[in-house]
Amino acid sequence: MRIYPMCPSPTTLVAIWLPIGHLANSKQQQEASSAAAPLQAFSAAVALSSILLSAGAPPPAALADISGLTPCKESKQFAKREKQQLKKLESSLKLYAPESAPALAIKATMDKTKRRFDNYGKQGLLCGSDGLPHLIVSGDQRHWGEFITPGILFLYIAGWIGWVGRSYLIAIRDDKKPTQKEIIIDVPLASKLVFRGFSWPVAAYRELVNGDLVDSSV
Repeated sequence: MRIYPMCPSPTTLVAIWLPIGHLANSKQQQEASSAAAPLQAFSAAVALSSILLSAGAPPPAALADISGLTPCKESKQFAKREKQQLKKLESSLKLYAPESAPALAIKATMDKTKRRFDNYGKQGLLCGSDGLPHLIVSGDQRHWGEFITPGILFLYIAGWIGWVGRSYLIAIRDDKKPTQKEIIIDVPLASKLVFRGFSWPVAAYRELVNGDLVDSSV
């Protein structure tokens, strides 16, 4: 009886080859992913740094200012307006004697006009096609001096006046004739309250905390 060696069938070969191939592919993928990991980390770092740099970089010059407006110091219409105003003053100056009072007043006005136009240019104000400065109220930090700072100053002064008037009415309400003191102001009392009114934000906050800001009987 002759015994023949057993040869694996094609199905068996495929069944054996598939796990081996799968293991080989998995190993290659792991090696490729491990090799690509530093490259991915480097790419992420470059992308993050570019985003940070672009966020901190100033806007282009073309986008830095409001559309349709140009710096007054570069505006031809702004310079033209200055020349026209000075020319009118010069023509008026010729009508008077050099050292007369009207001539000196006109010269002082000319100096003020020159300083005003010069300050507009130095402060970075923006002018339109008409040559007139335009106030930017969009909240841009570069133009805070045009609206936000004067606005805060206006609110402070308005609050100061209101606080002094309120303090005056409170001070005279127990007087025998309070209505008369509303018509005829008690100047010494009002002067004293005017100087106290400079710290009105602190005083208002203190009364708010203590509950004295609003009259409870009203």
